Amino acid sequence: FNYRTTRFLAEEGFYKFHNWFDDRAWYPLGRIIGGTIYPGLMITSAAIYHVLHFFHVTIDIRNVCVFLAPLFSSFTTVVTYHLTKELWLQDAGAGLLAAAMIAVVPGYISRSVAGSYDNEGIAIFCMLLTYYMWIKAVKTGSIYWAAMCALAYFYMV
Repeated sequence: FNYRTTRFLAEEGFYKFHNWFDDRAWYPLGRIIGGTIYPGLMITSAAIYHVLHFFHVTIDIRNVCVFLAPLFSSFTTVVTYHLTKELWLQDAGAGLLAAAMIAVVPGYISRSVAGSYDNEGIAIFCMLLTYYMWIKAVKTGSIYWAAMCALAYFYMV
């Protein structure tokens, strides 16, 4: 389902995607896709696909979907490092330990392998990124970090 909706979004655009009535989902009733799903996964994949095509990197949308979870799991380890380092008073050792732990925890590995194309692949990254931005905003009192936290939260939700 997620792959099919992402392919539709990449080929037809966001307006048609948002107003798409899919008669193959929830058969025989069908389903209005735009108002009944969280489109973050599909929009992220389609955006990566279009950016790669803009730079003349020929790739199929299926390959973007297959490798999205491993890509975001690598981003998750970086964000985990920075979040833990921020929480433990700039201790790089704690950040490295936390990044190593998130990299090998079985519950996260099962949701971030190649081909696992579901919301959990990017959800953990988005949650940790939002937490990190919030901690930075609270600690520094900076409007920049508050705005970045708001953007991360918007992306997460």
